Amino acid sequence: MASNLACIGLDVWRRSEFRDLVASARAEAETIAKDGEVGVHIWTDVSGARLIITTEGDLVRVVTPTFYAAPGAIISEPQAVDGGLVLAELVNQHDEVITEIACQLEELALLGTAEAPVTGPASIVVLGNSVQVIGRADAAVSGLVFEPTGAYAASTDAVAHLTGVVLAIEQRSVSRTGQAFTAARVQTDGFQVTLCLPAGQPELTTGDVVEVDGYVVASLPELRG
Repeated sequence: MASNLACIGLDVWRRSEFRDLVASARAEAETIAKDGEVGVHIWTDVSGARLIITTEGDLVRVVTPTFYAAPGAIISEPQAVDGGLVLAELVNQHDEVITEIACQLEELALLGTAEAPVTGPASIVVLGNSVQVIGRADAAVSGLVFEPTGAYAASTDAVAHLTGVVLAIEQRSVSRTGQAFTAARVQTDGFQVTLCLPAGQPELTTGDVVEVDGYVVASLPELRG
C-alpha cells in the first residue's frame, strides 16, 4: 500500500498520519454505492489523486489509491473474483480482444446490479512500482506489450507488466500533502494507460519507451449511470 500511495503523492510514514488522511478524505468523499452498512466512497484531490474508501458502518475496511484519468481503453464483461478483484477483457472498436486484465475496479460495488453485458470506455491507471526508460521512440514503435501478470495466475492479483511510449507528461502536487508525483499518458499494446509514479523516479520525457511493473486500477464510468 505504501508504494502505491507514493505513486499519487500520498505517501505517509506513520499509521496516525494515514488514519488522519483517510478520515479527512472520507468526510469530503462522494458516496457511489450503499448497501446496508457497507458503503463505497471516492475522494478526489484537485491533483487527480484518488482514494476509494470502503466502509462498514463507521469502520474503514479497504482503501485503494488511484488517479482520475481519461478513458483510454474499452473494457468488456468484467467479472468479480475473490479478494475484491475484477477479471476483464480489453477490446478494440471491432470488439476484438486485445488482452485480459486483473484489476481493482472503482465501481466494483455497482457491478452486481448492472445490466449485462457490461462494456464501455474505461480508464486504466497503472501505479508504477518499477519504471525504467529503455529507449526512445523516434518513429512508430512495434512490439509493445501489456502482460497481465496477475490475471488467471495461481494467486490472482491486480498487477501487470508493460512496455509503452510516453505520449504526455504532467507533474502534479497533492494539495493535502504537498507531495509531487508524475502522471504520464502511455501508449501500450492497442490502448492507452495513465502511469503514475513518484516524482523523478525516473524523470520522463515524451517519446521515452518505458518498461513498467505496476498495480492496475480501472474505472468504468458508465456503471455510475
